[in-house]
Amino acid sequence: MPEYDDDWDVPEDRDDPENEEDILEDEDVPDEEEILEDEEIPDEENTLEDEEIPDEENTLEEEEIPDEENTLGEEDTPDGDKKKKLTWKTVLLALVVFAIVGSLVQVVARGGFGGALNTTGGGGGGSAPKKEHSRQEQEIRPPKQPKTIKLGNQRVPQASGPIIVINPGLVNPGGSAAVEGGGFDKKATVDILLKARKSDTKGRAIGSVRSDKFGSIYARFTMPESAGNRPATLVAQQRGSTKAAEAKVITGGAVGTAKINKLVGRPGDVVTVTARGFRPGETIDVFWGRTTGIPVTTLHTDSSGGVGQAAIKVGVAPTGSSTLVLVGKRSKTTATAPFQMLAMYPSMKSKPYALKAGQRITLSANKFAPGERVLVYINSTGGLPAFTAQANGMGQIRDVAFNVPFGLKGRQTLMAIGDQSRAVVRSGFTVLPYTPSAEPSAFGGRAGTTLSFYVAGFAPGEMVNAYAGSGSKGQRKIGTFQVDSRGKASAVGSYKITTADESGVAFQLIGQKSGGVAKASINMSQGRGD
Repeated sequence: MPEYDDDWDVPEDRDDPENEEDILEDEDVPDEEEILEDEEIPDEENTLEDEEIPDEENTLEEEEIPDEENTLGEEDTPDGDKKKKLTWKTVLLALVVFAIVGSLVQVVARGGFGGALNTTGGGGGGSAPKKEHSRQEQEIRPPKQPKTIKLGNQRVPQASGPIIVINPGLVNPGGSAAVEGGGFDKKATVDILLKARKSDTKGRAIGSVRSDKFGSIYARFTMPESAGNRPATLVAQQRGSTKAAEAKVITGGAVGTAKINKLVGRPGDVVTVTARGFRPGETIDVFWGRTTGIPVTTLHTDSSGGVGQAAIKVGVAPTGSSTLVLVGKRSKTTATAPFQMLAMYPSMKSKPYALKAGQRITLSANKFAPGERVLVYINSTGGLPAFTAQANGMGQIRDVAFNVPFGLKGRQTLMAIGDQSRAVVRSGFTVLPYTPSAEPSAFGGRAGTTLSFYVAGFAPGEMVNAYAGSGSKGQRKIGTFQVDSRGKASAVGSYKITTADESGVAFQLIGQKSGGVAKASINMSQGRGD
């Protein structure tokens, strides 16, 4: 038998278990735990039981793994016996087989091979399920009424409840907004619901949010396209509780663009406007400083949905920074342009400058807002105005006349205030007193003689009271008569002289409206009247 050199590296030495550890280190083969973690192999026992995978021996046979004895080979020992050896190659091969089987099990469990490859990290193949949460309707529970206390004539809650606000308050259909709130329980689930009308008992669920440790919530939501341009109500309702809060959501249409050739002006000035982004052939309402009420004018878009050079008058708005607002009637598209509104300084004059009560005075004014109503007050702006006048398209009031009321005396102040512009102008006039005169039909006479009076200077058509005697105790009423439209009367107030009057008597005639006083007397000794 030949002798072998101990230094000769024979193939059998590589299979020697004593050299197995060194061989593995030289080959940098990962250990079993690292292989299992990298491949994300599920639990061996569970995988095999769930999928009815054959055991190790059958698996190896199906994969046509060579017989262990053939793989390991035979070694002739000095005694002539054959010795079986388990090598690292066998272990590695078994692990690879388990990895392949585990991968197949995962694919089958996730839906087989028919789905598309998902590269998003969100799971297996196939399209993602659609969220039906936003389409569901949820019942809205009426909030629990808080305890109240009486404050004055009203009852107010003892404590504040949940509250929410929406930012921005104007949300276009399909647009996004944020809802913030507080007053909920901490770490509670709060459902966000949307209802078309405030009286609705059910709302459309559009999301949910979890409150923080302070009971506050913050969430973003998308206004459904189906909401249209109608206002809606957003409800934040704590799940399993009566705590709820509401906020109104104002929906608007699309946003257009508008430009003005002048950025500064007063009501009544003419500016040129251009606009884009509306529907073709649409009517546009024009507002100044507001979006509701009666528009100051209307415009019409062309086939491209725009407005070229349109001349319009500046409407009424508060002094200072203001806005031109265009709103499409059908599309509700809104376009705005900034504008600086200047203050208005109207002027007014009255004629005549001086007159008596009951007589007519005429007013004229200009530089008010075009077409606005003008309120006219006398001496004070409290209460109802004395009368109103309507300004024309140029902001002018022409020759408005009124009768000066009775009871006014001396210097008076007129104040005219624009009902919309609130522009104020003052003027004045003087009320002159009435100074009537009276003459008796006779300057004297004996007892039994009848007297009458001729009067002038009273207010037109007023009633006049006649008194005889003097002093508060000696004066007595002797009659009442009415003057004509010129304030005159003849042979009125018949009076019969008594014996006591033969030494003389004085008369007073007082107008009931004007307060004018006319005096007369008869003197028997002189035979003439005073």
